[in-house]
Amino acid sequence: MALLRLATTLLGLVVIICHLTPTARAGIGYFWHVTDFHYDANLTGAGDGSCGNGLNKKNGLVGNNNNQQGHQNQHVVERFGSYRCDSTWQLVVSAVQAMKSITGEDIEFLLWTGDSAARWMAAPGDDGKSRVHDAVSAVSLLIRRYFPGTAVYPVVGGADVWPRGQTSFGNTAQPYHELANLWRVWLPPEAEATFKKGGYYVIEQARLQLHLIALNTNYYSEVNHATAENDDMDPGGQFAWFESILLKARRRRGTVYIFGHVPPGIYERHYSRQALHWFQDRFNRKYLNMVQSYSDVIAGQFFGHAHTDSFRVIYDDNGRPISWILLAPAVSPREPGLAEGTGPNNPAIRLIKFNTNDGQVLDYSQYYLNLTEANAIGRAEWRRAYNFTQLYKMPDVNPIALHNVAAAMLTHPNVFQNYYTVNHMLRDGLPYCGSLCRQVHFCSATQIDYADYDDCIVTALMASSRSKASSWKNHFTSTCWRLILLVIPFQFVLGNKQL
Repeated sequence: MALLRLATTLLGLVVIICHLTPTARAGIGYFWHVTDFHYDANLTGAGDGSCGNGLNKKNGLVGNNNNQQGHQNQHVVERFGSYRCDSTWQLVVSAVQAMKSITGEDIEFLLWTGDSAARWMAAPGDDGKSRVHDAVSAVSLLIRRYFPGTAVYPVVGGADVWPRGQTSFGNTAQPYHELANLWRVWLPPEAEATFKKGGYYVIEQARLQLHLIALNTNYYSEVNHATAENDDMDPGGQFAWFESILLKARRRRGTVYIFGHVPPGIYERHYSRQALHWFQDRFNRKYLNMVQSYSDVIAGQFFGHAHTDSFRVIYDDNGRPISWILLAPAVSPREPGLAEGTGPNNPAIRLIKFNTNDGQVLDYSQYYLNLTEANAIGRAEWRRAYNFTQLYKMPDVNPIALHNVAAAMLTHPNVFQNYYTVNHMLRDGLPYCGSLCRQVHFCSATQIDYADYDDCIVTALMASSRSKASSWKNHFTSTCWRLILLVIPFQFVLGNKQL
């Protein structure tokens, strides 16, 4: 009898404990998104003026850092790197250590969206291939060391193959076989097979009902001459494969995350008359059509490459926001070299919170390293820059929320200033962003199709022109009335004198 009472008491305690256990975490998961390490093995951290092997010098960055944060010189010990250059090994290690310190291995997975090698030019007699392989290998081993039990899902960046960014549609096997050997520990056999074929794969997480689609968007890049000079609409057969995975997810009532290196759309920091396109036009339209057709199963899209903290909203034919893209800033502090004067960033890593039941992204926390401070004190102190929901006062990350943020960027100066500051990852000395600059950011965020982007810019310029003309007309009319009101009394006085 005593044993029965004891068993009953223990059962009651178990029930109470289960009810007291917070249920808020049930269905809540986290994953890291890290991108663009750009590790340069030639940097010693001692103020290397050459930034590796000359690419930075070619772009006019060396010895001309008056516009860079901190105005560091070659005599400063830059242990964690420079705004003029790509990442030192100390910076790469500190980023991975920060991820481990913040979450441990209590994450569902880690998305790694490419460009682990630096953007050097090849040295005389060196084709760069071995240097690229060594850099990717070093970062891969580092991540394995700090996250030995974590699922890591990498994608191919333009700097991870040689020649840089040139992903051929005809002979894809060699570079992907080498990368597959590095990443075999993370890729199941089915994923490894498609990766060797064309650098893409899918991870089907049955427990989460989530399909993680890793795309090789180097095929579609504007700077990929191998595909630009060929009229093939589906290099590597990736689009056909992509649609088959989306269709499978729909039939299984699952959800999909899409991640890759080069994003679709427009670069938001390029303000000249000619927009900087990421994809070749035909691929950009095809990707956009694919997302519009399967937006019901796509729970999120994650890309790197731009080095900026930004987002994109995708709409249906009726103008309803139906999907979104998050662009994560880089670990590398150096400006991406994609356009003149775009400026560097502080190094960054991103932690994403999501609902494991349906894939809905609930929030994300952006972490950064103040590079000037880190070099001055000799240690890396990674801090949280912001929370998405707190910064923008939105309930979670969804198409309507991001649409509202984009709209507010044009009507609420404080919203745009918040966005613009984190877009550069809290770098000091940001350039002034006038009306055209703000409009480019808005149009880039809301118009992925190139023709629609151009229309967005033209509409804004015309509206601005009409506003200026109207303002001038109102000013002219007001001035005329003032003159009339001044003349009337004199007329009255003169008239009385004549009488």
